[in-house]
Amino acid sequence: MLLVGLVFFVLRIHHSVSFLAVPFKSIQRPANTKQGCLTFFKRSPIETTVSSTLSTSIAFSSALYQSSLPVSTMTTKESDITVFGATGWVGRYILEYLLEASKTEKKALKVTLAGRNKTKLETRKAALLSETTTFTGTELDVCIADSSDSKAIRAMVERTKVVICAAGPFFKYANHVVAACAQCGTDYVDITGEFTWAGTMRLKHGEASKKSGARIISLCGFDSIPSDISIYAAVHELRKLRGDNVKIESGTTWFACEGGLNGGTVATLVDFPFDKKQMFVDSDGKLRSVPWFIGSPLVLTHPKQVLHNPEYKAVQDKMAWSEWRNQLPSFDSVIRYGMSLPFFMAASNAKVVQASSVALKYGPAFTYRERHLPFGFGTTRLMSIWSSIPSILFWFGFNLLLTTFTLPVVGAMLANLTLPPGTGQPKEVCEKGWLEVYADVTAPAAAPSKEGNVDRATCFFSMKGDPGNFATAHTVGEAALSLLWNKTELPPRSEDGFGTPAELLGDVLVTRILGSKVRKATMTLKVLKDRPKNDVVVHKHV
Repeated sequence: MLLVGLVFFVLRIHHSVSFLAVPFKSIQRPANTKQGCLTFFKRSPIETTVSSTLSTSIAFSSALYQSSLPVSTMTTKESDITVFGATGWVGRYILEYLLEASKTEKKALKVTLAGRNKTKLETRKAALLSETTTFTGTELDVCIADSSDSKAIRAMVERTKVVICAAGPFFKYANHVVAACAQCGTDYVDITGEFTWAGTMRLKHGEASKKSGARIISLCGFDSIPSDISIYAAVHELRKLRGDNVKIESGTTWFACEGGLNGGTVATLVDFPFDKKQMFVDSDGKLRSVPWFIGSPLVLTHPKQVLHNPEYKAVQDKMAWSEWRNQLPSFDSVIRYGMSLPFFMAASNAKVVQASSVALKYGPAFTYRERHLPFGFGTTRLMSIWSSIPSILFWFGFNLLLTTFTLPVVGAMLANLTLPPGTGQPKEVCEKGWLEVYADVTAPAAAPSKEGNVDRATCFFSMKGDPGNFATAHTVGEAALSLLWNKTELPPRSEDGFGTPAELLGDVLVTRILGSKVRKATMTLKVLKDRPKNDVVVHKHV
């Protein structure tokens, strides 16, 4: 079996799956990139069915929401959506997605390409117009704005209804963008995974956003919308059975995906700042009872009402302990006790799901785990406990690569050599990518036949396309269009306008992602009553 494990490991590396082994020969640099119109490959690794759209909203906390907050004036805006970072690798895919969505929904769209380099912006605009057939009335224009020029950024923000920020690392390039949106009442979404930065933005600009009426929603790409809406949908399904007052105790997601890295992602990884001391010592200099995993489990929540509220101390400790436990391999019953690994984006995604759990009142005891199946659901389930051999090899390989990229000097040199900013996966690779998420939430059974049994809801969510490119363009594009075309249908704003995708976009976002005619996404929901906590039933869609 050791030989079998080694064979699986080598094959997996060769196939460049799950972001560990990126096929560098397929990485394209801007000078050699030939842009083309969108095409889509049919791929369905697991047959699923699209669920009916979620018809009612999860009950919202009256303490955290207000329904009569000011809304920014939309009638005088020159642009519908501005993509800041439009000349970047993912920016290109976001623009193409928006133009395709305009055609499929037969709605005119005024899109602004924004960034600091006029020549590059005009080149990208010309390429889009020559290679993509736009819907009648759809317009493209260019706005020159350097991230360090607060006046230029404000002028850019004032002329648009929604900003999509695709310029990272965000702690370097997006500070003025968030500040201007909060001040001007312009809605904002981005594709960052930098949760500590996003929490800082809420702390700094929450008061301004509260007054202006803006919605500020970070982490709208692959990190962290699939995690957030999968748990959200499963919770919603269980509440349909048990009522809004059911207390969700646990949520877990298992990820299987195929795709590659972009240079911007690696640059963020290399430069990602976090306060190591803060993990172990609080602001008063006292040791934390439970150390934080990189940042506070509730870093994205309302600073006064939740994050720094002593009443949430026990909740933070419980979530922090769950995040630490999530860093170990585990054998999970849902995959016939095959091995799962901690998902490499769990640190970011957990912060989003946990913030949603507080805002949407999943339950005071709610904890979250996020797992990775590097060899997919079917293979892991088939190999059962023997999947531990290739999984452990994969785990060591991935952590070695991650550690190398984060080494001082060496990491930056390696990043610039292999994946410099402005490089990424070409369309041919992106079209073949995919992601699958299986979410499971549990609550104590309403009528248990055996002590400890639970009622559970499951959600299987899948998307086509490379997760960091096509899927990210899909999710952030639909987040922006939710704010633009479905604003009256959205959940109430949070008190300060900042929040998570599930919290501030809710059912509208889920419905739009599943209903997209640009790229396929599916979701299957199921409720199982009175089941053992470690249920060994293998569900059809897993």
